[in-house]
Amino acid sequence: MTPEEYERWMIRDCARCGRRASKSAEWSDGPICRTCYERAMRVRGSCPRCGTDRLLPGRDTDGTPICRDCASIARDFFCDRCGFEGLLLGGRLCERCTLSDTLSRLLDNGTGHVAPPLQPLVTILLEMDQPKSRLIWLRNPNVVRLLHGLAAGGIPLTHDGLHQETPWRTVAHLRDLLMDSGVLPRVDRQLMLYQRWLTERLGVIEDPEHCRLLQHFATWHQMRRLRSKAEKGPLGRSQTGQAKQEITQAGTFLSWLADRGRPLEHCQQADVDAWHTEKLATRRPAQTFLPDAPPHPATPSHQPGPSATAPAPPTRHSPADPQ
Repeated sequence: MTPEEYERWMIRDCARCGRRASKSAEWSDGPICRTCYERAMRVRGSCPRCGTDRLLPGRDTDGTPICRDCASIARDFFCDRCGFEGLLLGGRLCERCTLSDTLSRLLDNGTGHVAPPLQPLVTILLEMDQPKSRLIWLRNPNVVRLLHGLAAGGIPLTHDGLHQETPWRTVAHLRDLLMDSGVLPRVDRQLMLYQRWLTERLGVIEDPEHCRLLQHFATWHQMRRLRSKAEKGPLGRSQTGQAKQEITQAGTFLSWLADRGRPLEHCQQADVDAWHTEKLATRRPAQTFLPDAPPHPATPSHQPGPSATAPAPPTRHSPADPQ
């Protein structure tokens, strides 16, 4: 078909919205564009003419929605599988039946059936309203890859298994669905997002010893604290935001200390004093990581205080002694 033929045979002024576009149907009130066609497939209720409760795609003379029979629309809109009257997709199947087939294909474990552990996920997706949004979501290549991996066993069906996958927003949404369906145990969402951030943050640190120290600090101090709070109620963004600041400033402190030619185990009180003096604005976020940092930048020489040359003993929060 040439462009001229397509324009002559298919392009019309829509009888409902007035827009000039490709027609999807020719009903009693005139040509209907694709947008108005799909909108008509969402209108349900009691037909004002026959009183039947069903799909109301047609329009009477004053624009009131009416059923297909009363509007003299020759085509029917009943799903060939379940009999539901609504928008039909490929194979004359409704959106929900199409969604069921799509999930069965994506979650096939190689036996021609949905992987049994993921059957609750299929159930909850089919029970949700607006199956069209689910179908659009399943077109995402990352979602397809994740579902294939979970069904075939390439991705462990655990929080730790999903923790290694990207992109994090897609993984977070899929994890929420898996928890809502009971496939995975429920875990605080902000805590999981923080773990994802921590993995990415540690992954860009070049010094392996710095990475080890920060991992130690996060595991033995931050995660214990956050998990304890999560047991009492959902975490807020401010709580995980504070933890991110602590890790960021702890990494900055380690780099700063390395520039002074000292590893953390040789950190002296003079180093801590110098850090507080130079980095006054970031003192609070780094406080939980610094070993026995004093409240003031320095101790006057005429007052008793820790030696400027003796290493400060690590506190219970120090990564030097996580126990």
